[in-house]
Amino acid sequence: MIADGSNLFYYNLKEGGSLHYINLPDRINEQGIKIKPTHVQVVSGSIIVNDSGSGYAYYSIPYPLSQETRQVYKIVNGEVQYKPDNITPDTETVQSDQYVFLDDYGTPLYKNGESNSDSINALYAIGSNLIVFGPKSIEFWQRGDAEQYQTWVRTSYTFNREVGLDSPKSVASVNNNVCFVSNGMNAGRAVFAIAGTEFQKISETWLDEILDNSDTDNAIGFAYSRSNHAFYGLYIPNAQNKRSRTFVYDFSTKQWAERSSRNFKTGRDSAWNLIYPVWFDNRTVFGHIEDGELVYLDDNFHKEEVNENETVSLIRRRQSPVILNNYQNFTFDELGVELNTGTIDDYEVNPKVQLEISEDGGNSFGNTILEECGKTGQYFYRVRFLNMGIQRLCVVRLTFSENMDVTLTNASIRVSPLGFSI
Repeated sequence: MIADGSNLFYYNLKEGGSLHYINLPDRINEQGIKIKPTHVQVVSGSIIVNDSGSGYAYYSIPYPLSQETRQVYKIVNGEVQYKPDNITPDTETVQSDQYVFLDDYGTPLYKNGESNSDSINALYAIGSNLIVFGPKSIEFWQRGDAEQYQTWVRTSYTFNREVGLDSPKSVASVNNNVCFVSNGMNAGRAVFAIAGTEFQKISETWLDEILDNSDTDNAIGFAYSRSNHAFYGLYIPNAQNKRSRTFVYDFSTKQWAERSSRNFKTGRDSAWNLIYPVWFDNRTVFGHIEDGELVYLDDNFHKEEVNENETVSLIRRRQSPVILNNYQNFTFDELGVELNTGTIDDYEVNPKVQLEISEDGGNSFGNTILEECGKTGQYFYRVRFLNMGIQRLCVVRLTFSENMDVTLTNASIRVSPLGFSI
């Protein structure tokens, strides 16, 4: 099913063909005005949608599209019609997709939030639970018991008025964690994860600052798993300084990283070109932001395809925090890096790693220094950068762009304190 903000469509995966339109009900508080769904979910066979700008959600009976037609009561001028015996209600046959959000009497099925006057700007279902997002609040709904199967109930003690949803498109789920960009009511914009009914802030201060200074209305969240790691990605088309950027959180390591793609002509970094991952044919397939093609990740391919004939090197980069020696000046004698590289076709090639040093906290970096990483099979080779000058504080950045796998396991520094100022 697809909700585009004005219409709702469905596609039959078994029969194929084209998209089919689902008739939408009138707003419960504005007769003659159709609802405008932006999110659609299914819980216990029931389809539920929001109505943009309102606090109402509209839902269906269980499995409303399982049959092409449906029997409903015949209503004339708001009254149920009866058969000639004046006892048995008369019925008529209707198309199921025209009656999705109506009961057998032609009355809209709807529910609104119970604890706060808030609009619903997103919905997300995990099993039998439905997370109802609003700009100022978040609620958790479930279907009623067997006797009240047509109703929805709010789960006790799950209402949260301190955190709301800032970016409706940022909601995504991985490993039963639902992630989203929160609003700025409590502590500024941030990324939260919901596990069950528990809220946890997972973004760090530097990312919160970027979110606070970015246009997050169209930020898009996505999630995928790879090599026993679960990832939540956040694509911001208008981030700080009007740059498009992509940040990815690894639930296994609890760390954030920035993913980027390079422009083939200019060499400049921009947001990661991959978005909207799905699991298909035993691999994770992504959509490409620029050209709309479908692509996948390959552990043995260490470049990024621009088109069928052109590629750019895949850059892997690690950056240190600010290095200090009790706020005293020091000589930077050595940086040692434990770095193992993968195999390549030419055993005589000695791959190199690039070092850059920043003296202003990582805002800008100086000249590059290249060192060899050791040939294939030299497992105990140690990369050493020597005699890197006098520093008071610095940030180091390592960059690797060879067409092979690489693992950075550890690093160490050796400094000599100085007794004078720079």
